[in-house]
Amino acid sequence: MKISTVFQTNFPFLPSRFPFFYGWVIVVVTTLGIMSSIPGQTMGVGVYTDFLIQSSQLSRMQISMAYMTGTILSSLLLPLAGRYYDLFGARIMIVFAGFGLGFSLLLFSEKSLLIQLLHSIFPNLSKLIIEIFVITVIFFLLRQFGQGIMAMVSRNTLAKWFEYRRGLVSGISGIFVAFSFSGAPLFMNIIIEDYDYSGSMVIMALIFGFGMALIGWLFFRDNPEDCGLLMDGKKITPSETTNHLTEPEVTLKEALKTYNFWIFLLGLCSSSLIVTGLTFHISSIGTLSGLTRIETYELFLPMSVISVISHFVAGWASDRMPLKYLLMVLLSGLAVGALGILNLESYWYRLMLVTGFGVQGGVWGCLTVVAWPRFYGRKHLGAISGAFMGAQVFASAIGPAVFGMSKSLNGDYTSAAWISVALNLLLLLGATKAVSYYRPLPCKQL
Repeated sequence: MKISTVFQTNFPFLPSRFPFFYGWVIVVVTTLGIMSSIPGQTMGVGVYTDFLIQSSQLSRMQISMAYMTGTILSSLLLPLAGRYYDLFGARIMIVFAGFGLGFSLLLFSEKSLLIQLLHSIFPNLSKLIIEIFVITVIFFLLRQFGQGIMAMVSRNTLAKWFEYRRGLVSGISGIFVAFSFSGAPLFMNIIIEDYDYSGSMVIMALIFGFGMALIGWLFFRDNPEDCGLLMDGKKITPSETTNHLTEPEVTLKEALKTYNFWIFLLGLCSSSLIVTGLTFHISSIGTLSGLTRIETYELFLPMSVISVISHFVAGWASDRMPLKYLLMVLLSGLAVGALGILNLESYWYRLMLVTGFGVQGGVWGCLTVVAWPRFYGRKHLGAISGAFMGAQVFASAIGPAVFGMSKSLNGDYTSAAWISVALNLLLLLGATKAVSYYRPLPCKQL
């Protein structure tokens, strides 16, 4: 059997023959895809920071710099991955991302063996340099396949199957994504304690990597039109095809000339920078405030509840209002959450952190799905979202280094917190100038 055959739309089944709109299957499997990117997200990698310090010669600052370098390298390739998404489609790319993530996690589980092997091959190199190199490469692979390609493919595919209800399905998906993302650090910490450092990596490789590749191959489809369907569950008829001529087809080059692209990109990237910095160093931040490791990670649980609610509300609201108002809510939440970092030993500051970052987390998840197809259409969605993902991953690379530098220079994270507050207040002012683009009429046939 040819490789091209197993990736055909009607293999192993034809989506148009389902008794209900296949887009709802897409909602389920793309949600699983976003959740499977957790090992490559900062909340996944950050859980292992203390274990990396204990099992290597690297300091917290050196690990932060390795993380930043690997993430920056990943960000440079993500725009290319977005173009490949437009070229090859969602199904091939999700399988590629799943196998890449699984392989990356297996390498992570055997990093000590890999370091010893390279040291035997290059005995003249210091073990410290080899350790930094290996950790940097592993971080690069995790970020590229996890946070980058797998998350991008899943979000784009979800957006392609809905138009009038894009915000609603984003909110439904976000109920599960927000909870899984916010609860992941505590859940992964439990797995590490039960199966140790390397064993937990193997389990995640099998489930989130290779397991998601199989699910993606079975159920992902790129466009509803390829399956004899239209967005939102309409059937293709001559009278219906003309309705989709109003959908914008903006290229990446054209999108880069718009104010909306840059203010939304900067706002969403600000979230990535601050949240990754917080999550990567959360154990240290909690320790400085007198919290135990468990008490610190338990902050993510109420945060996940708020994220679930805010994502669903944002999804509902995004179908009914200009997206700039949601961007303003996100930026306000980031500023409030950053203020909470200043004094975590206080109940009220912990409440500010949990509420602020919880709200912005839900809104962020909605905007990353809704904004780009709303403004620019689906035809060049891969290229546009790839450019955004590259910038977003680059921002997430800077976050841990900024917070780590604050700790190294001042002994705490106060400087990083105040910088975060000032940045988001400035972006909040800029968000007021954003404009509302294409808005489809309500769908009457579902």
